[in-house]
Amino acid sequence: MRKKTLFVGSLLILCIMMALSLGRYSLSFKEVLEVIMGTSKESLHYTVVYGMRLPRIMLVLLCGSGLALAGHTYQVVFRNPLVSPDVLGVSAGCSFGAAFAMVFLGGGLMAIGGMSFLCGIVVVSLTMLLARRMRNKTLGLVLWGIVTSSIASSGLMLIKYGADPYKQLPAIEFWLMGGFYQASWQQVGAIGLIFSIAIVSLYLLRWKLKVMMLGDEAAHVLGVNVKAVRYGALSVATFLVAIIISLVGLVSWIGLIAPHLAKLYTKKEDLSCMTMAMVLGSLVLLIADTCARTLFPAELPISILTSFMGAILLAIILLQSKQ
Repeated sequence: MRKKTLFVGSLLILCIMMALSLGRYSLSFKEVLEVIMGTSKESLHYTVVYGMRLPRIMLVLLCGSGLALAGHTYQVVFRNPLVSPDVLGVSAGCSFGAAFAMVFLGGGLMAIGGMSFLCGIVVVSLTMLLARRMRNKTLGLVLWGIVTSSIASSGLMLIKYGADPYKQLPAIEFWLMGGFYQASWQQVGAIGLIFSIAIVSLYLLRWKLKVMMLGDEAAHVLGVNVKAVRYGALSVATFLVAIIISLVGLVSWIGLIAPHLAKLYTKKEDLSCMTMAMVLGSLVLLIADTCARTLFPAELPISILTSFMGAILLAIILLQSKQ
């Protein structure tokens, strides 16, 4: 296990160095190391590395880890490998909020991010509130998540129908495909804070979540408050996903595919591969973002590449699976 972790960690470091080097203004590994060590005499190199590429790379790594962490948590709580972080409606709610801000609130970054986050949390809160009335809480969360997601998606389509087809509609569609082109140290700090809180919270719940993997009845017998742990873990994971989406737009597939890659790589099915899932989520998203900003004359929205890469990786997993 240590060799596997060391290999993936080394690969991630290599990809970070490549991401710092590649771009419209390319740098060699030596020049990047000189900037990091503080021995470079070129001020432009400092600007490129610390002012442009490093905050973007840090944001990508945090978002990849956060989405993978949330996806793994969802799959453990629902005991379903096909569950993704948007099952409770957070993606649909955030998308509706962003579109609403673009059409009715002027489309500023603060307005888009704030409304996206607020609507995402509202939709998920409504899902959890309605699901509490059902006997099967897990099934209730999934079904009510479908209902609230559909309502939010209908609202999004209504806003798009009434939006200005020359300015507002393209902006909405572009946001829905996600991107890190506006990365800043402020965004890194915001997501880093929430990510740290999420890791600590889920770490404190790790043994109770592991017991819940045996089933609700077994967890009750062993003294676990299943309802509190389930809603607590889902709330933390959803809050993390909502803040990520509100800042960078929709980033598809990472929360679904990273836990599968971790299970396939570690040959384990429990919570012990959560760290590996976060590292692989960062690695996949970093590769996708580097390709998005370097392979084409114009930068591609990130979800175009993550959807393609996710589908290919999932196909490989299915071909290698015996079940």
